[in-house]
Amino acid sequence: MFGSEIYSSGRFWEVDLARGIGIIMMVISNFITDLQYFLNYSGHQVFWKVFAYTTASIFVFISGLSFWISYSRSIKKNPRPYKKYLRRFAKLFGLGILITITTKVLLSSGTIYFGILHFLGVASLLAIPFYRFKEKNIFFGVFFLLGSLIISKIHANTIALLPLGITPSEFFTLDYFPIFPWLGVYLFGMAMGSLLYPEGMRRFNLDFPRILPVRFVCWAGRHTLKIYIVHQPVLVGLLLLIYGSLPNLSL
Repeated sequence: MFGSEIYSSGRFWEVDLARGIGIIMMVISNFITDLQYFLNYSGHQVFWKVFAYTTASIFVFISGLSFWISYSRSIKKNPRPYKKYLRRFAKLFGLGILITITTKVLLSSGTIYFGILHFLGVASLLAIPFYRFKEKNIFFGVFFLLGSLIISKIHANTIALLPLGITPSEFFTLDYFPIFPWLGVYLFGMAMGSLLYPEGMRRFNLDFPRILPVRFVCWAGRHTLKIYIVHQPVLVGLLLLIYGSLPNLSL
């Protein structure tokens, strides 16, 4: 189940390891968010806020690095592999829309209008024109990060501008990944990918460790989307089993 034979197909175990760490941290972080939202948990707020931002940064950074590897390999076969990334956008953004609908129907507040899946879908298209800049993407990344300091102070009475980071006043959502600043973190990952994996190939040797914890985390890293989709129903289901009913949840 957690074997290493898959890495003979060209996957990089260290990327899966980092992605696996990210998804495990995300499950933990989202469980704390569930406790805060449904059960008014308020312990260690600063720690969990830092943990959440660290988790999100790892996940988006590795997604950008993975895009670099994938796109580098794709253009070797097809100089314009746009259909592949349009399909990726449709898949991720479509799942994001399902999450929007689900949270709108089931939650009393905090609807997820532009969460991590919406963002990753959009980023997989926005990243294409930035590919040519390689390591210079670090400068564009800084632009999006610094730009968010201005964008976040702008408010409009519409949710149409949420992807940019412009929110209505008193806006509340349980998951929000606007282009400013998160595309900057994604571009940082692409810049790192250009340095460590030029043309999608690893420029260093790194043997796969056969210890079970590493193999398990790598396995999680190969199945991040599936884990992300199922983890919240499982977590909320466990809370329902324990407490019988949850405030803010309509069932």
